[in-house]
Amino acid sequence: RPRPIASEAGTMAAITYNFKAIAPVPGADQFIDIVLTRTQRRTPTVIHPGYAINRIRAFYMRKVKFTQQTASEKLGEIINSFPRLDDIHPFYADLMNILYDRDHYKLALGQVNISKRLIDTLARDYVRLIKYGDSLYRCKQLKSAAMGRMMTIIKRQKSSLSYLEEVRKHLSRLPTID
Repeated sequence: RPRPIASEAGTMAAITYNFKAIAPVPGADQFIDIVLTRTQRRTPTVIHPGYAINRIRAFYMRKVKFTQQTASEKLGEIINSFPRLDDIHPFYADLMNILYDRDHYKLALGQVNISKRLIDTLARDYVRLIKYGDSLYRCKQLKSAAMGRMMTIIKRQKSSLSYLEEVRKHLSRLPTID
């Protein structure tokens, strides 16, 4: 989130906003690719039916938890990188209201935040289910269902993510005021 930089005296008279520091917002498909490839790269990939059931459960729980952490972390970065309209200079707040419609902007950020919370609760529920899975097949099915539902939640945010990317592009072109 662009933080106002106060002058040495501690007053908020000379504030500059660095909207260029907002990271690019990936599209829904690109976001899914990022999350799934990171999960694939950073977690073990081979499990055998001969392993003890506890080891099988731990393997699939780790996959679900890691996917949830990655998605949640990325969505959190998106939410936190955008400025809150209430915290920024009134000039920028009014300009953003005119250019991007305050309600639409807040709605898009709210949608992303809701999807983050949904992914967290969904992963928690599926980890609970996997904990009581009785076979490799059942655990694998639960993991697939969890991953699929998480990615569906992200896919539904396609319009919000693309809107936020457009806002980011425009914000980075805004002039700084003194």
